[in-house]
Amino acid sequence: MNEEIKPAVKKTPPVKKKATVEKKQGGSWDSVKGIAIGMGKWSWIIILLEGIIFIILGIYILALAAFIGAQAEAAGVVGYVAADLASLTMYGIMYLIGGILALIFSVVFVKPRFSNKWADEDYDYLLNDVIKIGNLRIPLMLIIGIILEIFLLGWGGLIIIVPLLLLIFMGPKEYKWTEEEKQTSN
Repeated sequence: MNEEIKPAVKKTPPVKKKATVEKKQGGSWDSVKGIAIGMGKWSWIIILLEGIIFIILGIYILALAAFIGAQAEAAGVVGYVAADLASLTMYGIMYLIGGILALIFSVVFVKPRFSNKWADEDYDYLLNDVIKIGNLRIPLMLIIGIILEIFLLGWGGLIIIVPLLLLIFMGPKEYKWTEEEKQTSN
């Protein structure tokens, strides 16, 4: 009986990891909070600068169209460049409209109703500043961001839309897209 006695192996129970619970809808607000607050606080200044740049570009493009039109008229070739002049004039007008809208929205809406609220981290206000269409609640700043996207040629409203969407979909509070109907008791 040559059996060897083996020492008992002490087994340790597996370590249980703490379950991490996301606040809502699969995202972590802590990972994007700094980006959203930074973009939100500075958005009015960025839009103001965009507005000034767009107004300057609009004036420049319209002056250029007028110069090219005068030169074409002097050379007798207005018919050949009429479509180009119309296109150039339209770009100048769009730049002017976009710049003026950016200046107005920046000072009237974005600073007091958006940037100041981001600086104060007033998420309740940001999530409840809505326009109600029937039962649907649409954030006002989302609509303003879309308007600026259109008139600032596709990139101007992103500074409003991105932090707002981060707050809506990843924020610390859940956003309700529809108004809850109140029941009345008789």
